[in-house]
Amino acid sequence: MELESLKATETYTIDSDGNPGNGVDFLDILLILAKSIRVMVAVPLLGFFIVFSFFFLLPGRFESEAIVQMPIERSLLLQSASFLDDAVKTNQWLLAQYEKQYQAREKFKKSLRIVSISGTDIYRLQYIADTPDHAEEALSSILKKLLVASKPSPGKLEELKAQLLSQTILQKTLQKLLERFNDPSAGQGNSPEVPGQSVVAIADALEKSNQAILAIEASMNGSMSDSDILQSPTRPDEPLAKGSLSKAVAAAVILFFIMLMWAFVREALQRAALEERGIKKIQSIKSLLSVRRTLL
Repeated sequence: MELESLKATETYTIDSDGNPGNGVDFLDILLILAKSIRVMVAVPLLGFFIVFSFFFLLPGRFESEAIVQMPIERSLLLQSASFLDDAVKTNQWLLAQYEKQYQAREKFKKSLRIVSISGTDIYRLQYIADTPDHAEEALSSILKKLLVASKPSPGKLEELKAQLLSQTILQKTLQKLLERFNDPSAGQGNSPEVPGQSVVAIADALEKSNQAILAIEASMNGSMSDSDILQSPTRPDEPLAKGSLSKAVAAAVILFFIMLMWAFVREALQRAALEERGIKKIQSIKSLLSVRRTLL
């Protein structure tokens, strides 16, 4: 019984002729790793140095930052094509890098980040460029265009002026009427007494007129002003970290696992080539691959 149990726990297999099969035990794994150790180490190291060198040779990137208080519709405007086109036109250094304006616009959009500070209407605007001057200049142009865009158009401004004039006339009329009714000497004449409810209604209408005037004046001034720029665009002193080390390590790890798979696949093919049954399997794989190539 003990002999049979030992045979049952062996990691290699026995074919019908009594010859060892293709079973793989721990020593086989060590042997496969030893035969491919140079490639498994050299290729990941090579990939590490290539990726690290690539990021090391990249030009530095600089980030300018501004903090702005604005309504949510203004933040959506920052991502519109028409707004970005106007902002790009003021940055000739960016237009000089691309043949088409839409290419410069896409680059401008990718370089701009809009971060909302949770629970507030305050936003952090960040722009990344190849030099500190370009980063600061681009973000400044964005803020200037944002202030201009927040102002009403000439047609809308004339409409608001007309509304303001109408509300101002109404305000003065209601104010005079309320003053006359509240004047004690007014009751000594022949004027009839005014019910208290009417006085309250006039006072309420006057308050609504005052609120309407304030709203119209705010609309005429625009949804944003210079005071809403809580922090002007900063001038970056140092470039952003490139983060090349972590990416190079990740590339090396991926290449290591690829080489590990390659080592075991190569060993399996070599073993299969020593047997007639394995040769048939290899030929079947090749035929399947050739069929797929013709289909593609």
